[in-house]
Amino acid sequence: MTCDRYWREGIVLVERGLEDPHRDGCAECMRAHASRQELVEALPLIGASSTGDPRWQANVWRRIDGQRADPLWRWRWQLAGALTVACLVALWIGLARSRTGDAVPRVEVLAGAVAMRSRSAHVDDRLRVTVSETSDVWIYRAGRPMLRCHARQVSDGCTPEAEGMIVELVLSTPGKYQVIVFEASVVSPRGGLDEDTASLEAAGTDYREYGVMVR
Repeated sequence: MTCDRYWREGIVLVERGLEDPHRDGCAECMRAHASRQELVEALPLIGASSTGDPRWQANVWRRIDGQRADPLWRWRWQLAGALTVACLVALWIGLARSRTGDAVPRVEVLAGAVAMRSRSAHVDDRLRVTVSETSDVWIYRAGRPMLRCHARQVSDGCTPEAEGMIVELVLSTPGKYQVIVFEASVVSPRGGLDEDTASLEAAGTDYREYGVMVR
């Protein structure tokens, strides 16, 4: 029976730099890994020749295969497909990290000096909201206003930066905190969370709402 675990799971572990105990004890997976490594090492040869030899693909595979037995030909198509999947996975991971790491608005909970993306916090932690320079931030607890920062406002808890603004609030009381972020507009706060969001909606202003539970 042929083991194809390497192409389903093992190659992803390799791309992530993780150990694969199964591969070390499986001859099929070890051969598959060796074939992949050889292809990776041969990839720089593609396009290196200035002669434009139309048989370059055959030359690359001949260099990989050498004098090995013919049954190994089946790994070629599996290897090509697996490398394509691995590239797509790496691209997806990179884009995901970019979206989550650099995008604004960004809501974080700071426990001491450590920033966490968790929406669960404790009393005396700090809530930090990072927005663009054109955004307003309104923060509520149990529907009541706690802090409002207008775009480019300089005040306690509202700190403009070169390309945006950081809003920070000490979470001094347990309960549910709500963060409203929207592009600066002429809408004025009317009181609590429900009244303010109703005003934004009546003015046609798009906003984002985030919740943080403090225990």
